[in-house]
Amino acid sequence: MALIKKGPETIAAVALRDVDGWLADEGIKKSDVTVEANAAEISAAARAAINRTAGDTETLVGTYGDGVAFLLVEIGKLAAALKGAANMAAMKTAAAPLADALDPLVAGVGDGTIKLPYKVKDGGQAAALTEIGTRITKVAKALDSQ
Repeated sequence: MALIKKGPETIAAVALRDVDGWLADEGIKKSDVTVEANAAEISAAARAAINRTAGDTETLVGTYGDGVAFLLVEIGKLAAALKGAANMAAMKTAAAPLADALDPLVAGVGDGTIKLPYKVKDGGQAAALTEIGTRITKVAKALDSQ
């Protein structure tokens, strides 16, 4: 449940996913109230919004899997080319294909047309890296306990 407050007064308690609809029905601007919810409700609402707008879990895993596979192959090719590079010119030549392939992504991030989830999360990059470390440690412990 989310509490909708106007000043110190609680004016409603509704499911977090229903807050926007309730406000619209009541003719109240979101900027005129505060909405309080617990962390689990906020996470559930964020996941539901991601599912509605970006795709279901399987689609997201597929997209991220494509990205990881791309990076592994391209970084592998870069490493192989750098391994044989004898000078700076050869290193630049080795790096060019990966840099060219990533240019549209880097440009989109630079001009703001592409948003990175870890940059918009509370706490930004540092929080995302902490979350990654915590999650992979839990996975390793689960595997280690087998």
